[in-house]
Amino acid sequence: MSVFIQKIMLMCVLLLLSSHNVLAVHSTNFGPQKVHVYVINDLPGNLDLTLDCKSKDDDLGSHILHHGGQYSFSFGYGIIKQTLFYCSFQWNNELHWFNIVESGRDECFDCIWYIRQSGPCLVEGRDITPDGCFHWKK
Repeated sequence: MSVFIQKIMLMCVLLLLSSHNVLAVHSTNFGPQKVHVYVINDLPGNLDLTLDCKSKDDDLGSHILHHGGQYSFSFGYGIIKQTLFYCSFQWNNELHWFNIVESGRDECFDCIWYIRQSGPCLVEGRDITPDGCFHWKK
């Protein structure tokens, strides 16, 4: 078998393994690095928030958050860091959606999202900065 064919086969095996999250990106302590996503209901007036999050492979189900309540989930990136989790958010008669995890945009390993009427806000450290707030997807 030629060297070229061997390299192609190795690439195919690595892509297959990474697509099933068998190989995870490692942190500096050589353990698998997990991403933790926290979604917090920051709607005014003690409104309940119903959220439903999904990825291409996972449906995380529907959850009701009372004001100040939170929902969290974790996942590990494969070799090819391409993950997308999208969520719908509903309160009263409003329905919105947003990509809560989007490869290329998010670089956090503890992603804390405050859900507001105007849109979701990502916490950087302990402060919500104007740059960390987004508009709802149309």
